[in-house]
Amino acid sequence: MSELSEWKCEPSNYITEIRRMMYGFGDSSEPLIESAKLINDVVQKQLKGIVYEACKVADRRHSDVVEEQDFLFLLRRDKVKLHRVLKYLQFKTTIKKVLDTNLYSSNDESSNEMKYDKRFHQFLSNIGSLNDNTTVDHVKKARHLRAEMLSRRLDAVRYMEYSTARSASFANKYNHKFGNWIGIEGDLKISKQAYTVLGYFAYETVAQIMDFAFLVRHDQTKIHGDALDRLRLGYCNPATYKPYQHGKGASTKPVTPSEINEALRRYWSPQLDKMGPFNRCSTPKQHPKFLAI
Repeated sequence: MSELSEWKCEPSNYITEIRRMMYGFGDSSEPLIESAKLINDVVQKQLKGIVYEACKVADRRHSDVVEEQDFLFLLRRDKVKLHRVLKYLQFKTTIKKVLDTNLYSSNDESSNEMKYDKRFHQFLSNIGSLNDNTTVDHVKKARHLRAEMLSRRLDAVRYMEYSTARSASFANKYNHKFGNWIGIEGDLKISKQAYTVLGYFAYETVAQIMDFAFLVRHDQTKIHGDALDRLRLGYCNPATYKPYQHGKGASTKPVTPSEINEALRRYWSPQLDKMGPFNRCSTPKQHPKFLAI
């Protein structure tokens, strides 16, 4: 039996979806199966840890059901990531309203489409982040720029494939495969809305791994002492980027397991430099280091 057939026969995995996500985040159009399997295992372990932390938050509320605010509470220290996931949930709510509302109805809901849902409004108010919109999401901007640069070298057919890859996800709503994959057991109950947040965390974990893997690749291939090495490797400043100044570039080599392992080693290293490319507060934390939170 081939390696391709082996992982397809496994009872529960997201290797197929992860390979699409890897392509959507800037990897080769044919990501390595070994890399996808490694990411699959990392995401699975990360989600189990996140669920455990969310359960402790739910216990503080004296609730036997884990709600979406329990997961969002874990992001209270990172306002950028918190507002990133809230924008995602806001988008999901808007799409649902569009699909569920009669376009010819006399009810005027358009003025409310861009506002936070009441429960999120109250949540932000409780943690003091209601009016905190001053932060800039540089990571998101860099991802959009990488996607734009990659799409410029695609023809119409390949662009449609790339667009499909960028829409890949773990779970748009609760399903048994996702629950079984995480390993939900016993009396633990997670609401359907919370599964949406959990699916986003899984997607964001893949994105973070790919971001760090590309940084590792850049460090391994850059020309030391050359200020233009980023330009030659397809990197550019998001603030000064102009499409006509950049060529189509060479095809992307698949991200390897060694690059992913090195990225994770750096991220989880207790000796990180605060000013380094993998900058992360090196002071002891009360919770484990999760990629998505």
